[in-house]
Amino acid sequence: MRILRTSVLVIFVIVLALFSVFKVQQRSADKTYPVITIEEDMLNVSITATDDALLQGVAAYDEKDGDLTHKLIVESVSRFVETGVCVVNYVVCDSDHHTASASRRITYTDYEHPRFTLSDSLVFGLSENVNVRKRLGAVDSIDGDISNKVIITANEYSSNVAGVSYISAKVTNSKGDSISMELPVYLEELSLSAPRILLKEYLAYRKVGEEFDIMANVTECRDQNEEDLTAYLITDTNLDLSQPGVYEVHYHVTDSGERKGHSVATVIVEE
Repeated sequence: MRILRTSVLVIFVIVLALFSVFKVQQRSADKTYPVITIEEDMLNVSITATDDALLQGVAAYDEKDGDLTHKLIVESVSRFVETGVCVVNYVVCDSDHHTASASRRITYTDYEHPRFTLSDSLVFGLSENVNVRKRLGAVDSIDGDISNKVIITANEYSSNVAGVSYISAKVTNSKGDSISMELPVYLEELSLSAPRILLKEYLAYRKVGEEFDIMANVTECRDQNEEDLTAYLITDTNLDLSQPGVYEVHYHVTDSGERKGHSVATVIVEE
C-alpha cells in the first residue's frame, strides 16, 4: 500500500512539473503573425516573368523574427480574371510556423491571344483521307503549342461529296482565354497527279494596313514531272487589308495534261 501511495505521489509530481513547463512555454510562445506589405496593387510584367519579378515591391516582417522578405514565396498565379490579368498569391512563414498571405493583380503587358495554325491547305481530293485535325493546330504566347487542345466540330460535312463545307474550331489556353473560328474545307475531284501548290502561310495573321504579298506566299508550284508552273498561277481573293475580317486567297493552276491544282490561304486581318 505504501508503494502504491509513493507511486501515485511521484506521478502527481511529474504531471505537475510537466504542466508547469507547459504553462511557462505557453506564456513565452510567440503569438504574433508575420505581416506582408505590397507597394502597388497592380504590377505590369512580361509573360516570361520569374517569381523574383512577381515579388517586386512585396515585403514581410515579423515582430519576433524581423525581416522575412527573403522567405516570401509565390504560392499561385490564377487564371485570367480579365484578359491578360491574373491574381498572384503570396505566402510567408515565421520560425514558429505562423503563416500570412496576401495577393495582388498583375498584367501581362506582352500577352497575345492564342492563334490557330495550318500546316497545309484545306483542299482535299475525293480519294484522299480528309484529316483536318492533322493540319489544324494552335499556338499560345504562354503555353506554346496547344494543338492538342483544339476542338473541331463540323456541320453538314461529307467526305465523299465534292463541294465546300465548314468546320468550327475552338481552343482554350491554361489561363482560360478562348478563340474560335470557322474554316472552309474544299472537297474536289483532284487527280492523284495534280499539280502541287505549296505556300509559306496557309493561315496568316495581319494587322490592318499590313502587307500580304499574295505571290510571295507561294514557295512551289510544280507538276508531276517537277516542271515549274508558277508563271501559270491564277489567284482569286476577296482580301481587304484595310478592314478587319477573315479572307481567302485561292491559288489555281492547270498543267499540260489539263490536271488542275488548287490551294487556299486564309488571311485574318486584325485591328
